[in-house]
Amino acid sequence: MDVKTALEFAEASFIAETGKSPTDLQKEIFAQALEGKTYERIAEDCNCTDSYVKEVGSELWRILSSRLGRRVTKKSFKNVLMASSLPLPTSPQQQMPASATMARCQQDWGEAPDVFVFYGRREELTELERWIVADRCRLVALLGMGGIGKTALSVKLAQQIQQDFDRIVWRSLDSCPPLNAFLAEIINSIDRQQPAQLLETPADAISRAIECFNTHRCLLIIDGIDAIMETGKLAGKYREEYQDYGKFFQKVAQGNHQSCVLFTSSEKPQEISLLPTRNRQVRAYKIGGLDGDAARQILLDRDLVVEKKEWNDFIDRYEGNPLALWIISATVANLFAGKTSDFLKTGTVFLGQVEGVLDEMFDRLTDVEIKVMCRLAAINKPIAFSRLRDEISADISSSVLMNVLESLSWRSSIETEVGKDLFRLQPVIRKYVVNRFGQK
Repeated sequence: MDVKTALEFAEASFIAETGKSPTDLQKEIFAQALEGKTYERIAEDCNCTDSYVKEVGSELWRILSSRLGRRVTKKSFKNVLMASSLPLPTSPQQQMPASATMARCQQDWGEAPDVFVFYGRREELTELERWIVADRCRLVALLGMGGIGKTALSVKLAQQIQQDFDRIVWRSLDSCPPLNAFLAEIINSIDRQQPAQLLETPADAISRAIECFNTHRCLLIIDGIDAIMETGKLAGKYREEYQDYGKFFQKVAQGNHQSCVLFTSSEKPQEISLLPTRNRQVRAYKIGGLDGDAARQILLDRDLVVEKKEWNDFIDRYEGNPLALWIISATVANLFAGKTSDFLKTGTVFLGQVEGVLDEMFDRLTDVEIKVMCRLAAINKPIAFSRLRDEISADISSSVLMNVLESLSWRSSIETEVGKDLFRLQPVIRKYVVNRFGQK
């Protein structure tokens, strides 16, 4: 197989495996890997960071390995393709041998977003894969503030570990379906030979779902359960008509089955705080900001003028939040000719469209939570519990303050210093509090 045919074969294999054409960057990695170029050289040619190119490349080799049935790496890529005598794939619908088709994971992605453009999160993906594949966790909570990338990470993770499952189902809770209807849809997706009708009680629906989880090794991803959480009360409580979801998660955690349910939320449910201490099959992962390389790749993709020190300051100001970086970098491009240095000279933490995400967060808070947030904004530095207690009005007792701080932590609204009892606000959140409530 010559180089031109090898490149066509690689791209066709990618399409056959994923159902989508490779991006321009993915095609460049294919072509330059065939030429023996290093990741560093590819990154330079494509105006990307080294780490980003390595992540995209790792995903390409994983896809080709799955398609060709043998391990493909950057080093072995050329030799594998040159030695291959397989026919050129022509479409994602091309038939595979019956045994291979039976072995493939049955997938139902619902309205899952496309994550071909994905930044960083290598450490998070590695840890979550270990929890789910090696440790066989039954219930995993993916937590973090709005815009931090929970949804994209859940899809990327499922794609990465799909070979360990018989069934993958991804669903959003945006429409807030009752548990009976939700589980009937999930059961029908998992067991298509025996479709389920709308079961009479939530208990019946939960029991049938657990049976499916025991018969098949399933990965069920539920995106955005904060849609069914109570507002105007301290964090962790479901709205009255959705409390059966809590019972479902408890059964998943405590039941005897071979599957995993992973959900994303900006707010931690109460049972997740109780179960991990007694049951290591239940774990919660709080997502932080992107690392420097991944964050800088966003700025490159936004065509900002490369300014190393200013870029680091800009990323720190928004604490690596990918949505904030994506939105605000567009403002930098439009108003400051892509010069981050000129934007930083304004001395402000600009919110722009990020304000809408924070509106949703703050509309959920209680009055006493808002009062504490306003006090933290006024203090504007990390503060210990004892000092904060002195700063808060006397009508808030120590026990109430502890409950409020825990609730705000569960909502990812405040930050805690690692190993210390210090609390603070991210600059973006502090700016929002001052704008909306003033420094009370």
